[in-house]
Amino acid sequence: MGTYYALGIVKKFTAKSNQELSEANWEDHMNERLDIDQYAVSVKDNVIEGVLKEKVFRENIEDLYNKLVQITNDRQVSVYLEDSGTDIEQYQTWRTGMTIKEYDSNITLTVELVILFIEGKVIVEEFSIEPKLINWLFRHASLSNPLAGCIMSDIVG
Repeated sequence: MGTYYALGIVKKFTAKSNQELSEANWEDHMNERLDIDQYAVSVKDNVIEGVLKEKVFRENIEDLYNKLVQITNDRQVSVYLEDSGTDIEQYQTWRTGMTIKEYDSNITLTVELVILFIEGKVIVEEFSIEPKLINWLFRHASLSNPLAGCIMSDIVG
């Protein structure tokens, strides 16, 4: 087994803060990384949890794959869509996390990714900037697809 680069949709997330935050503060912090409107969210004390709304994936995954094919100019990107269709439960998943340090809060974000595609073997086993960069770029891109605000990348393997 090697180490590979993967792009995925955040299916579930849990974020913990080192201090108690209001629901509005959670929304401010989390919306920089994920479009939390696409998730069923619960907030309690210093923890927020979210699960991607089933219809968001089902109704938008084909369009997102079409956009990824346009961006990459490579039809091979959509092989998982061909195999798994629009049922989120048919996709491979991967757990990963990151620390979000903003203002006075230190937030640890743990996510379960639905893997959209895996690409070539990588030598480096951990990136710290690239997952945040890809997440931010998709979150703020004008792809007119709700799943764009749910994308994250990671090294799997």
